[in-house]
Amino acid sequence: MAAPKYFIDAHVHLMTPYRIRGGIKWIRRMVKEYEQLDLDISPGELLEQMKQAGADYFFNYFYPLQPGESREINRWQRELADRYTEIIPFASLHPGDEYKERIIDEALDGLKLKGFKFHPYIQNFDILDRRMLKIYEILQARGCPVNIHTGFARFYGKGSLTGDFLALLRNYPKMQIIAAHLLYDDLPYEEWPGIMEQYPNLYLDTTNTFFFCSPGSRDIDGVQRIIEKYSKRMLFGSDYPMGMAYPVRLLYEQVARVCPNQDTLEDVAWRTAAGLAGLDLT
Repeated sequence: MAAPKYFIDAHVHLMTPYRIRGGIKWIRRMVKEYEQLDLDISPGELLEQMKQAGADYFFNYFYPLQPGESREINRWQRELADRYTEIIPFASLHPGDEYKERIIDEALDGLKLKGFKFHPYIQNFDILDRRMLKIYEILQARGCPVNIHTGFARFYGKGSLTGDFLALLRNYPKMQIIAAHLLYDDLPYEEWPGIMEQYPNLYLDTTNTFFFCSPGSRDIDGVQRIIEKYSKRMLFGSDYPMGMAYPVRLLYEQVARVCPNQDTLEDVAWRTAAGLAGLDLT
């Protein structure tokens, strides 16, 4: 297949130097090749590495670990995106934050961030935490993309998010939800088609799943069946600088190996992400 017309890495983590350093230390425990990546690398240097590997645009996710950090992080996101126009910045907040509705208004209206990102495992909350329910109501009404981490429960040493995530879909069927990591290893691929049919506002973020789906692997057939039918609601991300392989080029190259044809490659590599971000690349 030919290279896609564009390439959007729709799941990266460009953060403050302190958080980048902590993230690289964390991933080094699982992917030793990250020993080659300087702990003191800057967000701009990481961005340049991804651009050299072939990416044109990036969905950037940076979420608070403690209550009270959200507004500062969201403002930092805006400043970074103003400096690097290839970045499409997403907001976040913490369930323990006060004035959650004010944070949402500031992020979407004042800072013009694209949507929201939540990571139940790392932010240490249940998907159906009562403190989150009003947030979901507001974001559903807003119609912005909402990326929620799912999957890799054993990797995090946690219980599966599958039941709560499916309940979230039932409770907020109009919310534009992006399921990061496809509930990898917690939900069989065969179950996704039925879920996708039931929830037309659901998108699948394939971050860190294609790494395990090389041609000839046990998962390749199931993944390709999903891609063939739902590529227009699927997007690719690397999780860089905390992905499942280093350098990031290895993750980018996997997309063409997994997508079954040129049209689905164009969808997963950029068209779906561009549509969610409102980017006119046609």
